Amino acid sequence: MSTQKIEWNEKLISVRDKSLHTLDINIHKTVAEKEKYRKDLVENDSSLTENEKKFLLNDLQNMYDALRINNSVEKQQCNNCLNWHRAIQYCEFCIRKYLENNFGNWTSGNNEIDKLIQECQRKIKKPDVVIEWIEYNQFENIKHLADGGCATVYTAIWKDGCYHKWNSERRIFERFGRQKIVLKRLNNSNNNNVHWFQEVTLSFTLDNTAQFLAKCYGLTKDPTTQDYMLALNYYNNDLRHFLKDNFHSLTLLQKYNIIYFIASHLNNIHSQNIVHRDLHSGNILYNLRNLIWKIGDLGLSGPVDKPSNSIYGNLPYIAPEVICGEIYTKKSDIYSMGILMWEVITGETPFDDYEYDLELTLYIVKGYRPKIYEYIPHEYTILMKQCWDANPNNRPDANTIWEKMDSLIKSLYNEMDKQRENIQSEDFKSKIKNFFKNIQVIRNTSKVYRIQNSKIYTFNITIQPRNATDEEQQAFDSKQFEFEISEEKEQYLKSIGTNN
Repeated sequence: MSTQKIEWNEKLISVRDKSLHTLDINIHKTVAEKEKYRKDLVENDSSLTENEKKFLLNDLQNMYDALRINNSVEKQQCNNCLNWHRAIQYCEFCIRKYLENNFGNWTSGNNEIDKLIQECQRKIKKPDVVIEWIEYNQFENIKHLADGGCATVYTAIWKDGCYHKWNSERRIFERFGRQKIVLKRLNNSNNNNVHWFQEVTLSFTLDNTAQFLAKCYGLTKDPTTQDYMLALNYYNNDLRHFLKDNFHSLTLLQKYNIIYFIASHLNNIHSQNIVHRDLHSGNILYNLRNLIWKIGDLGLSGPVDKPSNSIYGNLPYIAPEVICGEIYTKKSDIYSMGILMWEVITGETPFDDYEYDLELTLYIVKGYRPKIYEYIPHEYTILMKQCWDANPNNRPDANTIWEKMDSLIKSLYNEMDKQRENIQSEDFKSKIKNFFKNIQVIRNTSKVYRIQNSKIYTFNITIQPRNATDEEQQAFDSKQFEFEISEEKEQYLKSIGTNN
């Protein structure tokens, strides 16, 4: 009898996430201890079939193999190369040597690009995260998807597909086969500017285990335009559209998990001293195959040819100090994180009732923020308001947000365990489901859900950012305030040479 193929579903995600959030870092300190705890929890879960357990255990093994390479002291000797390797399912030395032996069989035609790809392959940690040069004729059914500030995006079919897994017996890579991917054309990459090469370098090196960034497979070149193109994993949705389609079915736990993973990924980016610069819900990507959130598009300040006194971004997410001329910092990303927290918990688009113009810009600088509804949990509200504080020094770092979200999620699990003890088993499933359902704000269904992308803004704001008072914010929320911006607006118009 054939074995039914296991795919990710709500139950498997719940078990996977619970094994993560119930970890105690004071007890499970090493990678091996964390791995054992999570595997034991899966093994002992009576709700899972044997095939489901194997599926989850394999997923955990794949993840922890990559982490073991840099963090584990446990080693085993490879029967082939005799090196002592840390991964369990493969020998990292064998796969690196295989790729190195293949260096002479490909070239991009650019020495710097060749060196970068070769260096990435010499440091590979996972057989399914291999950066490579891909000949353009490998792609078919290339279709335009969208235009961005510094790139044009297409979908395509990669005929051979990416490296998928390492066959230890045959000592070769196996490819995934035909797969849908995204090609991101780096506009003006056929000239000598360094901007596009910076993006390529970051895409290749910042996340070599594909844990937190949109997965990158490598680089190709359009023979017609001579522009380089990044080959990226295809993601089914972004956070903005996901919330539009699914918000009313999301539980509070699921909303918390979204922010938890975004904060975790942002912390990974910041820990490498990188600032995102364009963090918004259109850049948070969702993979339907394994139901994982990733961060996309490392802003890099937008188009190459944008004016030097301008910034590139999505207005509601741009920190007020950046609007007022300060440089982007990690704390600017945290402001964006605060707006994302509001968007996830409410399902609404920030400042959806306002045009993204000078007046809204001045509102933000004056400290006005999206409305905080009574149903939003108090501790979550406090953290969110800290993130969007007008003073960057008052904002937490990404690691603090990550830890506090983990604490909030643990509290939900603890409450669930308490209720488990107090209700009858036959009623447990329905009552727990009701417990986790968050009260939803009733939105006008006739209202148009606006999609606003990043663009170039040129500001010349002379006032300093501040926080609005409670009274000012309440007036803003009720839309009955008279906001005195005429003087600032007049100064702004004069500064850009407008007499109207």
